[in-house]
Amino acid sequence: MKSMVADAKVFSEAMNKVSRVLKKSTIPILEEVHVSVKGGICTLTATDLETWLSAQFPVEGEDMVFTFYKTRDVMKACAHFDGELTIELYEQTEKQKASRKLRMLCGQRAAEYAASADEEYPSPISIETDHVFHTNAALLLERIERVRYATMKPGMNTKPFNTCVQFKGQRIFSLDGYRMACDTQKDLTFPVPFLAYGSSLAQLKVFGKNDITVQVGTRYVLFTDGDVSLYVRRQGVDTFDVDAAVPKEYRETVTAKTADFIKELTYLKECASGSMKPYVRFEGEQLTMAVPNGRFRTSIPVSGRGDLTLGFDLRYMLDALKQFKDAPEVKVKLSGVFSPIVIEAEDRGDIALVLPVRIKEEMAA
Repeated sequence: MKSMVADAKVFSEAMNKVSRVLKKSTIPILEEVHVSVKGGICTLTATDLETWLSAQFPVEGEDMVFTFYKTRDVMKACAHFDGELTIELYEQTEKQKASRKLRMLCGQRAAEYAASADEEYPSPISIETDHVFHTNAALLLERIERVRYATMKPGMNTKPFNTCVQFKGQRIFSLDGYRMACDTQKDLTFPVPFLAYGSSLAQLKVFGKNDITVQVGTRYVLFTDGDVSLYVRRQGVDTFDVDAAVPKEYRETVTAKTADFIKELTYLKECASGSMKPYVRFEGEQLTMAVPNGRFRTSIPVSGRGDLTLGFDLRYMLDALKQFKDAPEVKVKLSGVFSPIVIEAEDRGDIALVLPVRIKEEMAA
């Protein structure tokens, strides 16, 4: 028998942090939290093989390694522990290691569980690189969340170029072939380009408002505040040329109230009844949409409008406008019926692009 002693609240909080990455898996061991105690430091780890989360904290006791079995059940018990927590690991014979037993003792409360053999758990990730930068986790996540809506869901036939958030220079951006969202901030420069899934980067929430160190390795990117570490698989290095996509000249720069624009497009979206092609004709101040269940029209007050008429996909434009939902006004820059529609706001470093669509002339009736 081996044992360790930890603060129950610290242990429970660490379990809650790393378990964020757990999900249903065809590999049962990936639904569990791995525990390693070495030299008075306990490390809890969880992974889905794309993303790794680990948390470290001091403990007293012997070195030991095991993997929880039915981690969610263990966490329910941990939530009720307070004070000094003792965990005892009972080793079975060499042939019975898969049926190790755990006993957790805290005050008058006790719980017993089975534990899995640690040999079944994936090997931990390590990174050695000179590509390092420092930032605030909350500010970095805010920039990522601002743009990651413009990604395609990963699948068998998709490419990282369209499914990942991309980092290059001072930019964080994403594009799925129909729209693009880009944020530029001069206070942070990424040492090398890299791509990563937005769902993995969303785990940056685990750091709260802490400052973090970021290491960009060949296969993974490590985000850490010293106690908690997040490893995100690096999906590639070839990033898109943002400047090549943004028009250099504009025929019209239309200014509109952001809330009004979102409100009227929401009206049209609800009227579209799930249409696969909710295309909107934008002419003057008029917004017109024809879908199988009917024709609909509304308008928004704008300034700077000329005679250019174009169409856009309602869903993509609405997503782009929501990127600026906190801005009182947006500028919609138009350079032609076949050129990307550019959306931006005053005093911000981000932009959105939406590709126009061809609209049948009968919609003008």
